[in-house]
Amino acid sequence: MEEKLHDSFQESRSWVVMDSGYGVYEVHSEPTVTVDLVGRTCSCRKWQHDGFPCCHAIGVITGTGKQLSDYVDPYFHTETYRASYSHSINPIPTLWMPRHSNDEDVIVPPLSKKPPGRPKTRRILSRGEKVSQIRCGRCHKLGNHNRATCKEAT
Repeated sequence: MEEKLHDSFQESRSWVVMDSGYGVYEVHSEPTVTVDLVGRTCSCRKWQHDGFPCCHAIGVITGTGKQLSDYVDPYFHTETYRASYSHSINPIPTLWMPRHSNDEDVIVPPLSKKPPGRPKTRRILSRGEKVSQIRCGRCHKLGNHNRATCKEAT
């Protein structure tokens, strides 16, 4: 989460924050959004959805000189994480669990055939995951290619 905060801070450094009054701020980014620090809301809806300040809210909080940890949900604090695992976790006994009989209908996985062609070599990225940039040895530009896959003219 510290890395996510740092990345969001770096993204929000170039944005202009304007005070609209009563804890409401306007962030001039692409697109322009409204951040309410008192209500802990942002018009991009990421802050309400995740419970973690979005990059717009982080830009407002750091721009106004307020403490960033005061606006992060207690769920993301290490004290809450430690408290949730401080108690012992007892195993569930199998005495009251229903027994599985073979005469019931058993759902089997579908029969699937391997699709034709070469399998995908690139993994589909998760939401919010970033690709690391490398420098090509041929064109010397940052990107997602190397000397073997470079398409620049020499």
